[in-house]
Amino acid sequence: MPEETTIQKVIDVVEDFSCPYQTASYQESFRSWRRQKKNPYAFRFTKNPKEASFSENQAAVGLSPAQTEQNILNRMGKLIGCALICYLMIENILDKAAVFLMQLLHLHIELVFSGESRLYGDEKLVFWVTFSVQFLKYLIPALFLQFMLKLPLQVSLPLKIRKPQKLISGISLVMLLSAGMGMLSAPLSAELDKYRLITITDSSEISQVIIYILMTIFVLPVITEFLFHGCMFHSLRQFGDMFAVIATAVVAAALTHNIFDAIRIGLIHLTISYYLIHTGSFWSAVCLRIVHEIYMFVLFCIGTMDNAGSPEWWAVVLVPCALCLLTGFWLMLPRNRQTSKPPQNLTYLNLREKAEAFFTAMPMVSFLICSVLLLVITSMLA
Repeated sequence: MPEETTIQKVIDVVEDFSCPYQTASYQESFRSWRRQKKNPYAFRFTKNPKEASFSENQAAVGLSPAQTEQNILNRMGKLIGCALICYLMIENILDKAAVFLMQLLHLHIELVFSGESRLYGDEKLVFWVTFSVQFLKYLIPALFLQFMLKLPLQVSLPLKIRKPQKLISGISLVMLLSAGMGMLSAPLSAELDKYRLITITDSSEISQVIIYILMTIFVLPVITEFLFHGCMFHSLRQFGDMFAVIATAVVAAALTHNIFDAIRIGLIHLTISYYLIHTGSFWSAVCLRIVHEIYMFVLFCIGTMDNAGSPEWWAVVLVPCALCLLTGFWLMLPRNRQTSKPPQNLTYLNLREKAEAFFTAMPMVSFLICSVLLLVITSMLA
């Protein structure tokens, strides 16, 4: 009898793992990735029906399942921490290195420090350097994680939207959050620096400005989501969706280096993760990110134009939000169909223990310390 009780406590986290809103090919690819014998980032084990033992890759191991889960979470923290340190290095060094090299080539561009660093000079160079830094600081860590984790693209980039009506309600919620939090944080937002350089451009370069805005609003979100809700989220959801949602939101908030941005971005990421889970598609995350970027750009324009705060401008912001919200509520009304909660994919550690194992990995600790220091420095220079 005691032996039977012990066996029941062993959870088959690979075969019992279920994502009802993902395609069958996603789930099978995810299980196959976790079954790989030489995969150091997968938490996997099986039940032995004859004896209450823990086995990994068909070989008995000395550690308990909880200890092994803790070790792999710590390993994931080290890997993602290294990727995030790479992000900080690109964000804070790449533009300075690019300006230095361009000046050696006698190109007209310079970096001026006046409370915050600003690029001046040839407008095309300024736009392309600014966008390239924004683009590469997400792309390189994402490619690093994809290379190290070796996640199948079916897992890191699931494309099929299973519940489009859910996405409509997600758009309305992101609109509300963007309008509400954006009105409070936009004047003090460091994230909007990528748009502030538009105010110093020559009107003769309006085509360059339009290209820059379109790429920032519609291209950059794809790469941003590839990092957060592609590689990072799907590799962490093996420890439970709740942990993956919280860990991704905390990391994204820490990258802002601004307390006003951190609260807004944290809420936006929680929302995006929720709708990613319930629609099963990477494109849902991209769509919601683009909606948020559009709203932040509109709020930036409202704050810099002479008629800022006029009823006409606020109608542009709030009327689409209200219409989309009503549509979302209508689509979510019950229509004689049964709705079931997604299954809880159980593991051996509780949420606090998972967070301790993940966030106490040394590279992750270094990243968090650097983020806090950058937050303090940014606040002092503001």
